[in-house]
Amino acid sequence: MTKLVFLDTETTSLDDERGEVWEIGAIVRRPDHDNVVGDVEYLWQTWPGLSIADPNSLRIGRFYERNWLARGSADSDAAIEIPISEGEIQQPDLPMDYRTKQQVARDLAVLLDGAHVVGAVPDFDYRFLRRFLATHGHRWTAHYHLIDIEAMAVGWLHGKAAQLAVREPDIDWRGMAAETAGLPWKSTDLYRALKVDPDRFEAHTALGDARLVKAVYDAITGGA
Repeated sequence: MTKLVFLDTETTSLDDERGEVWEIGAIVRRPDHDNVVGDVEYLWQTWPGLSIADPNSLRIGRFYERNWLARGSADSDAAIEIPISEGEIQQPDLPMDYRTKQQVARDLAVLLDGAHVVGAVPDFDYRFLRRFLATHGHRWTAHYHLIDIEAMAVGWLHGKAAQLAVREPDIDWRGMAAETAGLPWKSTDLYRALKVDPDRFEAHTALGDARLVKAVYDAITGGA
């Protein structure tokens, strides 16, 4: 089985030329021969430059509420890995065990190496993280095929509708699929159509959204 990384980020702007990543959530599903049981979750936070940050992006991600580095004396190169135990995000040890952005970039680059990255509009995360890695001396070496769960969901729903239309031609299955999966689609509607409740996951948090990405991917693929 190919290594998968379910990935999400929180950033200081939607514009990757202006904003920076400040939170990275990753869930790694390794090949069977790696002898790792289950998926492994990672969560990092960094201290970004805020002088040109988009205030709305900071509010949506609850930057000042959730960034642990805001509670210490972090400098511009500060970062931290947030501990996770049995699926629960833990409070970092106090005083905090600071890391550097370069250390986080190194660890992330190793995790991504050769992996297939799965996300919701993963090109967004890719653009921010490619720059983050390069800035701190590393490169993005994941597989160049980015897997978008929204596109997967749209294809699955239209394919299912086509299959049902053959069996039951008197029912407008294609029309019903188009109501949910037609342009412009709404991601939460797609997820609910796949029996994944997005309200079970903490939105606009990197690990919460990565967990949602994984749940949708598994709903479509059966966990393959």
